[in-house]
Amino acid sequence: MRPAVILLALALAACQGSSTIVIPQDASSLDHFALGLRYKQEGRYLLAREHFQLAKATARDMDLERRCDSEIDAADRALKALR
Repeated sequence: MRPAVILLALALAACQGSSTIVIPQDASSLDHFALGLRYKQEGRYLLAREHFQLAKATARDMDLERRCDSEIDAADRALKALR
């Protein structure tokens, strides 16, 4: 019984050491990104591009910045195809 208690205590102690850091996004970044997606679906690519740029400017992490870059590139391609 005693070895089981010791193993359980060690297992629980090992779980306490790891902590995850969460960086919440700015609400306006997410709003601009969502608006950009909506405008892109509506075919309003220039307006979508502007909102993706605004979202990128206020992004708090590289993941959102990369997603904005990808959406900006897609909007640019769509605008070029329309011309």
